Amino acid sequence: MKQSTIVKASFFISYLFIILGAYMQLHHFQNAGTFLMIGIASIFIFISSAIREIRTSVRIDNSEKTRWTSGLILFSPLAGLIYILFARRRIVNS
Repeated sequence: MKQSTIVKASFFISYLFIILGAYMQLHHFQNAGTFLMIGIASIFIFISSAIREIRTSVRIDNSEKTRWTSGLILFSPLAGLIYILFARRRIVNS
């Protein structure tokens, strides 16, 4: 599977499962924790694959790579959304 497919799929899967899991948890459905755990696991996959994608890019300098890396680690939902929607086309070598 291509790196770009993993980044996009894991991002959208993580948001989907976290939102569904939170909704299920609020309404006290069974297996809400399972949905949340799948969402958390997929956000870790997204963060690691996005960092790998950023670190191998030749289009940005090291200081921007460091900013994106720390942003994804510290603010993963917001930084991930900004990365996927706006910055990824500029950073990725495709």
